[in-house]
Amino acid sequence: MPASVAAKSPNPDDIASFVTARVFFGHQSVGSNVIAGAESLFSGQSQALTVVETRDVVPDEGGFLAHAHVGVNGDPFGKFDDFASIIDGPLGMEVDVAILKLCYVDVTAGTDVQRVFDAYSALMERLEADHPKVRFIYTTVPLSTDWSWKQVVKSWIGRDDQMGPADNVAREQYNQLVRQRYGDTGRLFDIAAIESTLEDGPTLRTLNGRNYYVLHGGLASDPGHLNDLGSRVAATELIRVVAAQVS
Repeated sequence: MPASVAAKSPNPDDIASFVTARVFFGHQSVGSNVIAGAESLFSGQSQALTVVETRDVVPDEGGFLAHAHVGVNGDPFGKFDDFASIIDGPLGMEVDVAILKLCYVDVTAGTDVQRVFDAYSALMERLEADHPKVRFIYTTVPLSTDWSWKQVVKSWIGRDDQMGPADNVAREQYNQLVRQRYGDTGRLFDIAAIESTLEDGPTLRTLNGRNYYVLHGGLASDPGHLNDLGSRVAATELIRVVAAQVS
């Protein structure tokens, strides 16, 4: 079961630690929501957050949140290769923390979930061995709402559009593998747990006897992306997890 939703504002100690960290975050569009949430959270803080979109060395001598789009959506293995090329390059010598987040379209009903997870865990193991000074943050894969009755009907007739119940079932399978492997490390950014939960509890559903979670409508701007609240909540959790590695 996902954890309760994080606070909507970061702990001041986490803020202070996060701004000193040199972070690289590889992502696609949901990651851009998280970046926007972090910028929004820091807009009212005395400490400034340096955000740089780059795949190369950041000249700033202080802390920064560097980020870039990695790979293409729908190809998790290409994302793994692209992320590795960045970390194996000059930027990997400069960062304290590195994060790769897949997108909801990278794990769908047609995905070989075990194969993707095996490739992800092998990548993390290799990068950690080659870059012992970098703290790698592990991530679950985001969810979609499957809030539309049309999406449910499409799943019934075998025309799922990567936004329906069967896709979220596959994401739950993948996320459980991630949680089992990395949940006790203190370095898990469980964005799926954050996305699925508000004060009224987690959005638990069942398909063919299998429980799964969905993106909570109160955190969604559309079936796959985060609204302002969702972006801030996810960013709060990212800040907490990163801060714990550098404090």
